Amino acid sequence: MKTFLYTLIIFTSFIVSSAQISAQESDNGWHSLKPETQQLLKQFESKWQDMPDGKKQRLIIGAERWNKMSADQKLTSKERFKKWQSLSPAQQKQLKERFKRFKNLPVETQNDLRKTFSKFKNMSPEQRKMLRDKFKKLSPEKRRKLIRKMKKRRAARRPR
Repeated sequence: MKTFLYTLIIFTSFIVSSAQISAQESDNGWHSLKPETQQLLKQFESKWQDMPDGKKQRLIIGAERWNKMSADQKLTSKERFKKWQSLSPAQQKQLKERFKRFKNLPVETQNDLRKTFSKFKNMSPEQRKMLRDKFKKLSPEKRRKLIRKMKKRRAARRPR
């Protein structure tokens, strides 16, 4: 009798866990996607069930982000993607590495860099060119000194 009960418990738990796995798999199933997400990802429909879950999740997140964008944001995104595609594989790899390094920086440093870049972008094209030219003319040693000086200034401004 005990053996029968243990077998029944094991069998029942196996069925329940199988049902949970099936439910999880169907959560990422093509038909569980929102219609607007399906429309955006329709080129992946035939491969969807064979695709790794991680890739599916990234595609879904990207599609949902796209669907929330304004028309201007979508246009900017398309332009950036075209620019990305025009880069050589070596340039793409370099940018990916830079992005990865940026993401590994402390949040405060990321914010400082964003502010600095924003100030740079708000300069007139002439001012930006003048600043670039001035930086290019510096010797490597003077560039390093300038960068160290800027880092110290940033560190001094940060609240402790």
